[in-house]
Amino acid sequence: MSLVYCEWRKLFHLPALWAFLGLCLVFNGLLIATQSPYDRAFFNDTSADAELLGQRVDGEFLAGLSAMPETENRKLLLQSVAGLEDVFETYDTGELADFYTGVVKTSPLAMEWMTWKYGLLAERVEHLSQTDAALDLYAGPATYGSHQFLFGALFRAILGESAILAMLGTLYLLGYEGLHQTEGLACATRTGRRLWGVKLLAALPASTVVYGLLASFTLTPYFLLYDYGGIWSASVSSQFNYFSDMLFVRPFLTWGDFTVGQYLTAALGLGAALTAVFSLLAAVFGIFIRNSYLAALALMALCFGGLGIVSALGELGWWAVYLIACFQPVIVWLSCSAWFTELGLTAVLPWQETIAVGLNLLLLGGGAILVLRRFSRKDVA
Repeated sequence: MSLVYCEWRKLFHLPALWAFLGLCLVFNGLLIATQSPYDRAFFNDTSADAELLGQRVDGEFLAGLSAMPETENRKLLLQSVAGLEDVFETYDTGELADFYTGVVKTSPLAMEWMTWKYGLLAERVEHLSQTDAALDLYAGPATYGSHQFLFGALFRAILGESAILAMLGTLYLLGYEGLHQTEGLACATRTGRRLWGVKLLAALPASTVVYGLLASFTLTPYFLLYDYGGIWSASVSSQFNYFSDMLFVRPFLTWGDFTVGQYLTAALGLGAALTAVFSLLAAVFGIFIRNSYLAALALMALCFGGLGIVSALGELGWWAVYLIACFQPVIVWLSCSAWFTELGLTAVLPWQETIAVGLNLLLLGGGAILVLRRFSRKDVA
């Protein structure tokens, strides 16, 4: 444990780490500042009036809303809920299946996978209809914009910054001895060789701590500016929320029942695991290549190259391989605004983002063990 503590000291005493973290927080603050002032006014004004947001749209709600003094926000809210019906009662996932099988029609296997996935989703639609999830107000007409900003733009920025810091921090620890020209001395004994395993054990929780700091110091100001007080218990599958993929709009169909609070908690938890995936990825490259700068270049090539490969596979019509390639960590990161939904063309399994993160943890954990064993036998002179 004392060796792990020493590695943490090396990392957390690095001024560049805190400078980069500070720049990330400044960027996130500017991102929050660009959010629509209309959304902020809608959140804060209406939630102050009988906590309208997040309620179930029923006769009592409509009567209470109509009886309130008319303001611009309440007028807009009343218009948006007038004649509201449960969209899930008549929603047919066959339309989604037909659309995506049409997209992947050059691959019979991909067509079979898509048909199977949307067949399973039909059961979820029936369940959502029975629970009246669509009638939860969430944030009314401000729902889609606020949800996409929070779980898309802002959360994607937090995850991306955390991934970069996790990879750079891991590479720094693994290359510390090489940068200070003490690697040969450290590797002269079997105990010294084991130090790289300690570095990996230190890098994983350190990456999670950095992720926690970024998430805390970004989301706290956001929720101070936007009053979510009455929204936490509303369903994210409200019909005011939706997901668009390839210009095909559909309700926000999740594989499990999520309130806004539960969805945020689950997303933050999966984000911590995804950050660990990127740290393990950097560890594999850092131990195998041993030169921190070359390892960083290789990581950059892998991440950007992976996106290019997915795009190329789609252009070539190799849809079965395309769907398998969507399990890579960068694709999981990009899809964070719709985690726990069917994810359209970037998923072939229910809960794919969760399964993908779990598989990547297992594969990269095993890869890290293999490269550590290789390093323990390799001549580093």
